[in-house]
Amino acid sequence: MTPQVRSGALAWLGTQTLLRVLPAAALKRLGSAISQVRYAKGETIYNELEHPRQLWILKEGRVRLLRHSSAGRVFAFPIATRGSVFCIAGLMNQCPYPCRAVADTDTVLFKITASAFHQLLKCYPAFGCEALKVVCQECCRAHALCSSSQERVEQRLLGALAQLFDEFGPMIPLGRQQVAELVGVSRETANRILLKLQAQGVVKLAFQRLVIRNPAKLRS
Repeated sequence: MTPQVRSGALAWLGTQTLLRVLPAAALKRLGSAISQVRYAKGETIYNELEHPRQLWILKEGRVRLLRHSSAGRVFAFPIATRGSVFCIAGLMNQCPYPCRAVADTDTVLFKITASAFHQLLKCYPAFGCEALKVVCQECCRAHALCSSSQERVEQRLLGALAQLFDEFGPMIPLGRQQVAELVGVSRETANRILLKLQAQGVVKLAFQRLVIRNPAKLRS
């Protein structure tokens, strides 16, 4: 393992998605292909259309996955949080990243080299099955996003808030601009709907966060 990785990192990684199915000896051998990196809030981790050279596993903080439309509007994918493995499909298919990754907070990531990742796929069927599960989950989320795009804006925003509640609980550490990007609407539109929901007692708005006060209303 590289010197940058703190002691105990392998033990933590061994409990996470993908790596938890590896034998202890295989996980130990993998150590030399793992490094730890830090990114400050707002710093770009990789850009859209770059070719993947490593598998990313999020240890601390949050990462936003973003795309820009031809009109310049930002569209955000579900936020990566502690333990998340992201953009694995690009690494498996050896195709460019479909989005840009930005540190939403100060962030600590582990990265595993592409060559080590592909070697694990060849040698450990259980690892391949776990990787396939992650890709299938990403496909399901993508299909859900496509379906929700046909819904009214208010329904899309309620759906996004329900997903955020499932991820973070009642205290959502995101501002109105970030919520707007998740839904694919302007900040003004998101703000108007959020103010309406606040008046109805569904949410409470604050600086760079919001509180879900009545989660049942998000799914009604």
